[in-house]
Amino acid sequence: MQAGMAINKLMEEYQFEIDDIRWYCSSVMAERLLNMKETPEELAEFIRSGKLETELYNMEEKFLGSLEEQLSREITDESHVREIFEEIDSKKQERNA
Repeated sequence: MQAGMAINKLMEEYQFEIDDIRWYCSSVMAERLLNMKETPEELAEFIRSGKLETELYNMEEKFLGSLEEQLSREITDESHVREIFEEIDSKKQERNA
């Protein structure tokens, strides 16, 4: 099975919409930004430099593309992607609660 097909098939299996992926990526980014509170200069530079904007732009597509690439290059396998999808599902359930 091709990587892109695997990701799409898993998204269907987990009944994910692109917004579920976007929510997960947003949660990860929020945690990352909150971890920078101890170093406000680092956070300010991250925002000022445009790196935050770059990382946020199409973050869900980049995330899925990265998973596809990792699968196709056999850097990861389906079981690892399923672990990530379980995390996404957990975030989805929290959001919908």
